[in-house]
Order: sequence, then C-alpha cells, then structure tokens
Amino acid sequence: MTTDAPPRALGHTVHRLGEVASTQAEAARLAMEGASEGTVVTATHQREGRGRRGREWLDAPGESLLMSIVLRPPVPSGMAPQLSLVAAVAVADALGRAGVKAAIRWPNDVMVGKRKICGMLPEAVTTREGVLDHVVLGIGVNVNQRDFPEPIRALATSVRIETGQEHGVEAVRDAVLAALEGWYRRFVEAGFGALLPAWLERAQGIGARARSADGRAGVAVGLASDGALLLRTDGGETIRVVAGEIGTEVEHAAGH
Repeated sequence: MTTDAPPRALGHTVHRLGEVASTQAEAARLAMEGASEGTVVTATHQREGRGRRGREWLDAPGESLLMSIVLRPPVPSGMAPQLSLVAAVAVADALGRAGVKAAIRWPNDVMVGKRKICGMLPEAVTTREGVLDHVVLGIGVNVNQRDFPEPIRALATSVRIETGQEHGVEAVRDAVLAALEGWYRRFVEAGFGALLPAWLERAQGIGARARSADGRAGVAVGLASDGALLLRTDGGETIRVVAGEIGTEVEHAAGH
C-alpha cells in the first residue's frame, strides 16, 4: 500500500508493506524504475533481511522499524558508504528524543552500551561510466521487542527495553527521517567532514582497542574526514581502516 506523507524531502512517499523478502530489494526495484529521491519502503516483516557482509537481519513481525530509502546524492560514488555514518548520527538523535541514550559504533551500528539497537546498510548503484545513480539506504531499528532469542539476547536491545514503554513504529520512522533530512542535506552540501564533529560526539569505541583485517592491533584514535577509522597500531603507526575491515571484542547482533 502507498500513502503520501506530509511534504518533505525524505519520506514524501512511503510504501508501507506487510511481509516482504527485504525492503532493500523493494526499494532497489523502485529506484531502477525511476522512483524519486526520498521514496521510502517499510515492512512489518522481512523474510530475507540482510546486514553488512551478508549477515542475516532478524526481526519479530511488527516490532521493528524496517526501512529503506531511495537517495540520489550528487556526490562521487566513493562517498556512498559514508551514508551509513550520516544515518547513524540521525538515528542516535532520533532515539535520544525517544528517551534512549544511544552511541555510534563504527562503521554502521547504533548501540546502547554494548547492545545493538540499530544497523544501517547503504547499497549503491552506478552507471557504466562510474557515476553514482542512486543509493538504497537500509535502516533497521529494534523498537518494541520485549526480549530477543538466546543467540543475540546479550547483544541486542530495543527502544521498549530501554524506556520501559511501547513506541509507535511509524513515530520512530518519522523521527528518523526528520533527523536524517537535515544531516543528509549537510552531507550533500559540504561532505562528511562537516558532520565529523557530530559523529565523534556520539561515537563509541574511539580510544578503545581494535584490530584491522590484516591483523594489526592498536587503538582507534579518530575518524578521517572521509569516514575511514584511524587506528594507531601497537607499533606506533597510524593507519586508515575502511568500512568492513575492523574487528572489535563484541560481535554485533545483526546488521541491517
């Protein structure tokens, strides 16, 4: 079913679906058919929800915000992965308004303490010439779960668990879209560097130990203006680590 939301850049049209394979697939299809920037797809349940590196996204029907947004940013294709960092800032802000003190764990998780409450997945499509055509930005937020199955019980949390109250999934959706609209506009106009101070203010793990994919261990000391994690190795060298190449002590519960 399609409904028209109040006029805004992100969420001007929301496709509200029931059970689907994934909102990413539905939004990708709409984007290829020419859907305008800001078109949103939500679902009550995903059979094949995916996270970063192909991990499965687990959701209880009707209890999560499962959302994919069509974006068409006029930026180089290499900047597309930074949209998960932009979205993390927006989600942390939206959750704060709901009474949840959340923090960002690089590259694309939003955490409450050591438990994950939200994950992001940006998937970019380029033209044959390498020009960015569009990005489908997936955002999954645990909203009304009272509990989680044993494999992820200690690793996941929800807005309801943190606040002790049930929250409207669509209200959370609207809060996330409202926050994202402002941060996304700044990103398009000035790049991720303009958001870097805000990201660092909300960050978790800066100053903590981490390990790169090639096995070099050290301390995460900051973030570059392009979103790369800066790792000071035990040998004293500061290296750049790109998204998907870092290991931490805590495995995330499930990524969108």
